[in-house]
Amino acid sequence: MAVLILMAMFQTSSHVERLWPLTFLLGGSLFVLQLVDDRILSRWWFQASFFVGDALVATGVLMWLSPKADLFLLYLLLVFGSALTRSAKQRWIIAIVAIALYLVTGWRPVLGWPTNPEFWLRAVFLAVSAALMTVLASDTRKAQEDQSRRFEERLVQVGRLATLGRVAGEVAHRIKGPLTTISVDAEVLSSRLSHDKAALKELHEIRDQVERCKTILKDLLDLGRIEEMDMRPLDLAVPLRAAVKAISSQAKRRSIKFVVAGLDHKMRAKGDITLIQEAVAALLQNALEAAKDEGQISLTASTAGRWHRVAIVDDGVGISSENLERIFEPFFTTKKGEGSGLGLSAALRIAAKHGGTVEVDSAGPGRGACFTLVLPKS
Repeated sequence: MAVLILMAMFQTSSHVERLWPLTFLLGGSLFVLQLVDDRILSRWWFQASFFVGDALVATGVLMWLSPKADLFLLYLLLVFGSALTRSAKQRWIIAIVAIALYLVTGWRPVLGWPTNPEFWLRAVFLAVSAALMTVLASDTRKAQEDQSRRFEERLVQVGRLATLGRVAGEVAHRIKGPLTTISVDAEVLSSRLSHDKAALKELHEIRDQVERCKTILKDLLDLGRIEEMDMRPLDLAVPLRAAVKAISSQAKRRSIKFVVAGLDHKMRAKGDITLIQEAVAALLQNALEAAKDEGQISLTASTAGRWHRVAIVDDGVGISSENLERIFEPFFTTKKGEGSGLGLSAALRIAAKHGGTVEVDSAGPGRGACFTLVLPKS
């Protein structure tokens, strides 16, 4: 309506008093928007009514100024603006009303409909634009909803990890003593029953399971240690190189090719260098366990805008779509009988404590995966 007022002022040298209704409508609509409850503002019929109201006012001004002005672009603006509404129903209602009102402006009581092809081409252009805006707006809305859902799920996961981190240290310390006792008793019994092969086999199984429990306890203690961070300025390339060096010997034993890129320049950040190294090492270890023998793992570091991105890609078993939603849950693992399911959780928790996140993408089972550590620049 503000645009209509300006154009009407420009087009008319007399009858300025006709501008007052438009000014009143503009001020009144802004006043109503300030007073109306947010729940009503979010209703599709309320939003659509404002767009339709604009279209009606534009039609009135067009017929008032005609033939001195052709304000076709106002209708086009309404069609484009309908993409901001929340549902396809709103967009179609606004588009149909705008096109119909544009056609009305071309009709004359004596002459009838215009014979100018340009007029009808514009009407077709409005219809095509409305269809394109509806498709694009629907796709954009769906992408935004998916992104918002993933963000909320990631926040829930980080919250769970925060709770787990606070209790992990206490639980681990309490369980460590009994496990040590079990391990020592199994060792004593093994020496006493050295002649009984069946008993020795069971005792060895007990000791193996105790060692596995100790590994899980160590991961739990590491989760608790995330709460205590030494935040300092650092070059992100330093912990990345250290993590690569720590994992490269395992890759060499399995003839896995390791490709590293992007570590030849400084990547200024702020954080705990030890924890960042552990997060990268956890992601690399996950890629190594998933990769095929004689396969390939790549680590690529880059900086875009205010973020550092460390992408770790493997050509391994991949991740199914249902597991993508759970991959960062504590104790969730797809490796049967192996792993504690805490490595990726710890990596996400470390990233979150540094103001970043870990993104995951996979084309499906057997098609590899990509984990990206995202951290802010200093």
